[in-house]
Amino acid sequence: MFKALSSARFTALPTRVHAHHRALSVSATLNAAKNQFIVIARDYQDPEALTRRLDVRPKHLVEARELKKSGKLQIGGALLTDHSETGKMIGSIMIFSAENAEEVRQLVEKDYYVTGKVWEHYQILPFRSADLS
Repeated sequence: MFKALSSARFTALPTRVHAHHRALSVSATLNAAKNQFIVIARDYQDPEALTRRLDVRPKHLVEARELKKSGKLQIGGALLTDHSETGKMIGSIMIFSAENAEEVRQLVEKDYYVTGKVWEHYQILPFRSADLS
């Protein structure tokens, strides 16, 4: 399902999603001519993983905000073990707007969570948001 961030850093389905969807109202910057992709990233599980995540998190969020402004990132957030006070961050989920999975892969590979060894592996999946208007 997932591949390690070594030689094969990501998995992606080869199917291209056609852009016959309408932009989400919460994302006015979404270019409807582009395709959507979900990225599911899982953190390393070693004892220092959370420390690395917290160390690079401010830079990661600055970059995420820039991607949001550009319309490439629609939404993102942490995967949790649960919603309790003892719940831990174990990964991330993001929705991107891009021409293809390779464009998304290039964006993810530059992310501080990849270069800072926070995400151990990730998956890129074609996605189409439903028109809920």
